[in-house]
This record gives sequence, structure tokens and C-alpha cells, in this order.
Amino acid sequence: LKSGEETWGIIKMGKKILMVLTSVDSYPDGSKTGWYLPEAAHPYYKFVEAGHEVTWCSMTGKAYCDPSSIEAMKEDVECVKFLADPLLKAATESQAKFTDIDYMTFDCIFVVGGFGVLWDIANDTTIKAALKEMYVAGKVVAAVCHGPACFFDLILDDGTPLVAGKQITAFTNDEENAVGKYEIVSKPSGPGSCEDNLKALGCTFVDGGVFQPQVCVAGNLFTGQNPPSAGPLAEAVIKVLA
Repeated sequence: LKSGEETWGIIKMGKKILMVLTSVDSYPDGSKTGWYLPEAAHPYYKFVEAGHEVTWCSMTGKAYCDPSSIEAMKEDVECVKFLADPLLKAATESQAKFTDIDYMTFDCIFVVGGFGVLWDIANDTTIKAALKEMYVAGKVVAAVCHGPACFFDLILDDGTPLVAGKQITAFTNDEENAVGKYEIVSKPSGPGSCEDNLKALGCTFVDGGVFQPQVCVAGNLFTGQNPPSAGPLAEAVIKVLA
């Protein structure tokens, strides 16, 4: 079986994972950004190797890989393999719009990072409503690097922010400063950094160190700090989907 494995006569079917990409391809100053290559490639391969089914979507049906991530990952075997696969390349350039997805048929939603997230997913009420519905239903909700910007101002029915009182991680202010982007993501040009906004919503923000792997699990809410955390985050998700 491609989608599962047989153990002691019991067929364990793979789960359905929805991977969401930003559709924004540039910063306010016009320089290029998009979704970040290893934050899609590393989880994707871990999910399919575990027997799960991955579906891609984006905000507009078009998505763009951050060219700086292609350059940064040119020695990364999985990222090179990912870009060289014509089917994956096509699927991550043109895919279903999020609004056309029946998201409740999925077992997990995984928001891929990239600076572009701050200018579309972070402000999109449709995806926030979906994330809330999936979270309340007990489905796995995961986001990596700038992906946790999807939780900005996401409020539960009892009036509390989704992240309040939970251990959460995301791209840190130290990491923003390390790549020279803190001023760009901060208001007024951006919505504010992940760390600033998530802390303001009452989470316990976990900083694992600049570009060090860090994963936080709070019930069915999963977050990863940065590109090196994307694979470990997928591994944490796979454990609960088993």
C-alpha cells in the first residue's frame, strides 16, 4: 500500500495533510520573497515517507518560492531534489485556492513559512476561521517559521486568543535582526514580527536560539521556530498522526 502499512493484519492508512503556501512574492519595497524552500521540502518528504497524502494550496492559487531560499539550500539534497521534480515544482507554483478546499476532510493543516505569510495569511480571516474550526475539532494544526503568523488575532469562542497560555515558537526577533528584516516586518510596513505579536497574545514564547531547531507542542497545536525546525516539526506531527 502506498498510503499506509500492514501490521499484524491491520491496515494503517495514511492521513491527509493540507500544506498551505503564501501567495505573496515580494516585500513592500518590491524585493522578492515567497514561501521558504526547506519549510516545504523537508516536511513534504517526511510526510510522504510516513505514508501520508499531501495536498498543496495557497491563498490565490499561485505561489512563489523565495529565491533566497533556493540559493541558501543549493547544497541541501532534499531541496535540490524537490525543485528538480517537475510534478512538485508544478504543484507548488500553481495549486488550489484555499477557499476551494474542503479543509475539514484533512487530518492536519501545515502552514509553510516564508516572509510572504506576513502579508497574506497573517491577515486572512477565511484561513483563520478554518484554523479555529480544525483546532476545536481536534485536528492537528501546525505552522513553521513565519507560518505561526496565521495565529495573529485568532480568537476562540470564549474570547481568548488561540495561543494564550500555550508554549509557541516562531521566527524570533533575534533571527529577524540576523537577516536584517526586523524593521521591514514591523509596523507600519508589516504586521509586526511573529515574536512581538504572539507574545502580545499571551503565549509563552519559546526561543531555541538563532537558527537552532525548536519545536513546541501544545495539545493539537504544533509550531516550529525556523527552517532547521521544519523537519523536526513534521516528525512531531507524524507521531500523533500514527
